[in-house]
Amino acid sequence: MRFSPLALFLILIASAASSFSIDSYFTHAAVQDDGSLEVNESINFTLEQAYNEGFRTIRIADFGSLDNIVVHFVKVNGEGVPFAKQLNDEGQAEIVWKKTYGGKNDVELGYALKDRAQLYNDFAKVCFEHYGAGWSVPAGKFASVMSLPEAARGKDMHFEVYSSKEGTAQIDDLSVVIGMNDVPPGNYIGGCYLYDRGALHTANAVNASALAILNDEREAYGSKMLIEPEKTPSSIYCCLPAAVLSAILAAFMFVKDRRKPKYPENILPPDKEEPAFVSVLVRNKMPLADILAATILMLINRGCVDIVELEKKGETAAEVKREHTILLLKNRPEDLKPHEKAVFDMLFPQGKREADLDAMAAEYDKIKDKAGAKESAVGGAIESFSATVANILSEKKVADLKDTADTNNAAVIGMFMMGFIGSCIMLFIGIEFLTGYLAEGNTVEAAGIAAAVILVLPSAAYLVLRNRRVTVHEDLRDEYEKWDAFARAVKASRLKEYPPSSAVIWGGILVYASALGMADKVKRHMSELDAFTTKRMQSLDSVGIASRRYYTSAWGVYNLKKYGNRSGPESRSGGFSSHSSGGWSSGGGGGFSGGSSGGGGFR
Repeated sequence: MRFSPLALFLILIASAASSFSIDSYFTHAAVQDDGSLEVNESINFTLEQAYNEGFRTIRIADFGSLDNIVVHFVKVNGEGVPFAKQLNDEGQAEIVWKKTYGGKNDVELGYALKDRAQLYNDFAKVCFEHYGAGWSVPAGKFASVMSLPEAARGKDMHFEVYSSKEGTAQIDDLSVVIGMNDVPPGNYIGGCYLYDRGALHTANAVNASALAILNDEREAYGSKMLIEPEKTPSSIYCCLPAAVLSAILAAFMFVKDRRKPKYPENILPPDKEEPAFVSVLVRNKMPLADILAATILMLINRGCVDIVELEKKGETAAEVKREHTILLLKNRPEDLKPHEKAVFDMLFPQGKREADLDAMAAEYDKIKDKAGAKESAVGGAIESFSATVANILSEKKVADLKDTADTNNAAVIGMFMMGFIGSCIMLFIGIEFLTGYLAEGNTVEAAGIAAAVILVLPSAAYLVLRNRRVTVHEDLRDEYEKWDAFARAVKASRLKEYPPSSAVIWGGILVYASALGMADKVKRHMSELDAFTTKRMQSLDSVGIASRRYYTSAWGVYNLKKYGNRSGPESRSGGFSSHSSGGWSSGGGGGFSGGSSGGGGFR
C-alpha cells in the first residue's frame, strides 16, 4: 500500500500530536532603546508522559548568533529548572529545559535577543516571530504583545502581521496585541513593526525606506488593513480659504482706516473745553489725577494759584526729580466753576494760603479706613470734584465713553490670551497635520497649511488690535478729529519736558496736554495727586475665566476630532499618532515565509 507524501505528513503530525498538546501560548516582547528585545513567554502544555527535556527553537533571523541570546530563567509549574541554550543541526537556537512532568506543564521562559531592531532612513524597524511554524501540534489559544519604547509615543507607527491563518490585531497604548484561537500546526505568526527612529539608538543601520518596503509587501501579499491611518482634512478646502478671507478682511479694514481724512497736526488747542471732556473724547477714559492736574494748571494759568517747585540739585533737565511741590493761593475769584471750587477746598481749606502736596499726601496715607477718608478735607473735596466732573461729562453727553478704553483693553487682553492659547493649539494641530501630509506625500496640502498659518496670525492680530481704537459718537466725530490732531502734535513735541510752572507760558497747551496724559514732567512734579485719587484696578478675573473656558472647549473640539470624544484618549486608544496603520498578510512576507522557523517540542 502506497502513501502519498501528504498522507505520510498527516500521519506523522497525528503521531506527534498524541505525545503533547499546547493549551495556551502567550508571549510578550518589549523593544528596548538599544534595539534589543526582552521576551517573556508562558506556554501551557499537557504531556502524556514525562520527557528528558523540552525545547523552544528560535529561527536564525531572530538572533544572528548564539551570543545574542541571553536566557534569564526557565520555570516549569512555577519552579526554576536547569536550562541550556544551544544550536541544533539546522543552525537554529534552542532554549532547553531539563525537567518535564506527565500531565500539566506551565513553562515560563525569560530571555533577551540583542540588537534586533534596525535603523532605516525613515523609521526604526523590528521583526519578530511570535509563534513558530515548527510546533507540530495545534495551540488552543494564542496571544502576543509587542511593546514599543515610550519615546515612540505620539509618533507614527506601522505594523504588519504575517500568518497563514488570520487572527486579530489591535493597538493598546504603546503595544500591538495579536490574538488567535485554534492555531493550526505548522502555522507561523510573525510581526514587523515600524516606529519613530528617534526612539532607537543603535549602529545597526540600513540605507533604505522601511515604510516603502512595508507598503511593497502589503501590495504583493494582499494585506488586509486592520487599522487605517486617519485622513488629514484638506487645508486647501477649509483652512486656507478661511485664512485668505481673514487676510482680505484685515487688508480691507487697514485700507479703510488709512483713507479716513485726518486734520493736520496742530499744537494749538482747537477750542476752550473742560479738560475732563477732552480726556474722555480722545482717550475714552478719565484718570482723575490727570484731570485734577489739568485743573490746577488752568488755575495757575489764570493767575489764581502760584507754584513753587523745589528740585534736586545736580540733575539734568530731562531727569528732574521733585523734592517738594508747593502751591500758593493768590486770589479766589467769585466766578469759579463747581469743580474748581472743589479744588480750592481741597488745597486751601479753612483759609490756608499754602498747600504742600508732599505733606498732604503723607497725611492722606495715614488714613486707613473709609470713614476716615470721608471725614478728611481731601477725601470730601475729591468726592465733590468727582461728582462735578461727572456732571460735566453728562452735560457734554460723553459720560458713557469714560470707561470704554478700559473695557476695550480688557477685551484685547482677553482676546490675546485666548489667541495665544488658540495659537498653541493651532500650532500643535498644524504640526500634526503637516506630519500627516508629509507622511502621505502630499506637499501641496503641507504648503497650504503653512500658508494658512502665515496668513491668519498677522491678520487676526490686526483685527484684534483695532478694538483698542477710541469710541466716538457720530455727532462728535469732527470735534474728536480736531482734538486728535492736537494730541498728535503734542506727542510729537517736547512739551512733556516742561514743568507745571510753565503753564503761564504755554497756557492751555500744557493744560490739555496734562488732561491727555502727555505732560510727563507735570506728572512727576504733581505725582502726589495720584495718592489723592488712588483707585485699585479690578483684576481681570473675567478674562481668566473666559480664557480657561476657551481652552477647555477648544481642546475638547480637538479631542473630538481625534478620538471621537471630548475627554481625550480612552484606556484602549493608541499611544501613537492618528497616521499609524496596521494590517494582516496571509500570503507571507516579512521574512517569515520560507526558511527556518521557530517552534519546539519534547524528546
